[in-house]
Amino acid sequence: MVHYLAVAMLAASSAVTPATTEWQSDYGKALATTRSENRPLLIVLDAPETAVAADLLATEGPNAELLKSYELCHVDVTTEYGKKVAAAFGATQFPHTSIIDKNGATVLFKQPGAISADEMKTALTKFEKGEQPVAHTVGYRGNTVLGSQSGASYPAGCTACQRKAMGL
Repeated sequence: MVHYLAVAMLAASSAVTPATTEWQSDYGKALATTRSENRPLLIVLDAPETAVAADLLATEGPNAELLKSYELCHVDVTTEYGKKVAAAFGATQFPHTSIIDKNGATVLFKQPGAISADEMKTALTKFEKGEQPVAHTVGYRGNTVLGSQSGASYPAGCTACQRKAMGL
């Protein structure tokens, strides 16, 4: 009886162990995993000569904890497949870094060109939950910024609508 209990506890503890963070090169598979696991997708499109700094993408590096929240996809744009993925993203400058929401439907962040360590950490932190930030309506009265979270909005450039929305 004790043997069965020990085996059951061992099986339960190994089931809880998180999977290792790994980069994959197939965007379609990464997107499917994003949708099924409800995690945001970090995709890096680059070429060997324009690669993102390896330490920023290292699963054992400074961003390791943040990267665990993401499905990871790294595509070489010098291949035929990579060219198709780059075209789908409209990427023309490399490296190109994007974060897609946890539903696999909306690009939350994109950075064409080189990305610094601070920019990468900020983006990974901001979109870690894979959700869009809440939009806020902002108006002005003199030099004072008036913020509203009520969801009220008005056409950009319509000062009459802005005054009405702010109660002026």
